[in-house]
Amino acid sequence: MKQLIIYSTALLLSLPALAQKPEKILGNARVQKPISYYKQQSAAWKKVVDQEPKNADAWYNYFYANRTLFFNDTTDKRTDDAKEAVIQGIISEMGKQIPDSYEYNLCKFTAGGNDPKLLPYLKKAAVLGEKRTEHLDFMINIAEMERNIPDRDLYARKKFEAGLISTGMMYYNYNVLMGLALNAILITSGDNDTYPVWILQAQGIRKDVTVINTSLVHIDEYREKLFKELELENKASFKQKDTLTEAEYKAFNNNIIGYITGNGKNYPVYVALTTAGCKTFVEKVEEDLYLTGLAYQYSKSTLDNVALMKKNFEQNYALDYIDKPFYRDIAPEMVSLINGNYAVPMLKLYDHYKMAGDSQKEIWIKNKLLAISKESEYGDEIKKHLSE
Repeated sequence: MKQLIIYSTALLLSLPALAQKPEKILGNARVQKPISYYKQQSAAWKKVVDQEPKNADAWYNYFYANRTLFFNDTTDKRTDDAKEAVIQGIISEMGKQIPDSYEYNLCKFTAGGNDPKLLPYLKKAAVLGEKRTEHLDFMINIAEMERNIPDRDLYARKKFEAGLISTGMMYYNYNVLMGLALNAILITSGDNDTYPVWILQAQGIRKDVTVINTSLVHIDEYREKLFKELELENKASFKQKDTLTEAEYKAFNNNIIGYITGNGKNYPVYVALTTAGCKTFVEKVEEDLYLTGLAYQYSKSTLDNVALMKKNFEQNYALDYIDKPFYRDIAPEMVSLINGNYAVPMLKLYDHYKMAGDSQKEIWIKNKLLAISKESEYGDEIKKHLSE
């Protein structure tokens, strides 16, 4: 699952000092780095693997720097096949130099994009690195793809206990969950709106909710199991070929949410705000999506979504962490980014309270908005709206 990288001028200015020093590559769901950083890190780690070809840690970081570039470097005009050849070339060389290492087996599986045929490599990595944590996300993915919820919970708890999840992300996703109706289906799109939800469910919170990630749902074997549970036919038009044309890929994304709303269980369907930002997924159903807080609820009939938003913000959400964050976070920049999703529903509630003459709640929601505005890229717009 990919996560958006936001570029920072401050980071760009600091890069010359980092250019010569290879650093551990952290997932881009946790930190924000510009593309130039990964290019420099790729070059730095390449020097290390050339000098120390048996250095498994160097190979691991070299692989991940290049993998990040593969998915995020919009300036690279090579074809996907050409870029994939580079990744597979790194994997091939790792196989020659460190075939029995944790790092090679994990990277071999990673490069396959959750291909079930490569599962033996992941399982070998898990055995070799019993006390390592880098494989936990993949073990969670595989358990979900097999719809083995006990195993998914097991590895989700391990990720939580290892301190690998942002506290702010947990609070945000707790609020997402608490704003959903019973037995809801929640459509998510990335690491930061999916893993925290599964971790919360592993703690016993809202286990009634079915999470469908827009990346995983492309996998035939997984979709077959999931759709059977939801009493949905896995239509031939959804079944993937070895390669999809751009038009076929877009058609799948265009239609998948609308199709899920027809599930035979009659479960209500919600689209997380983090997913709703991707036009290709929602453009065919957006007229039937109602903002209820941190998610849009699908409904063919009119919903009083303002009443639902009020209930969520006033009764269901835990919001003190926004302006009273009495904890240290491992990913503060990403938390600030995702907390920006509060702005639209909060502004709508602010206008509602102001119009209704409810000054106490108007001040309450205004203080939350001001706290968000300090870190948000839309801070000036938020403040302007509040001053009008």
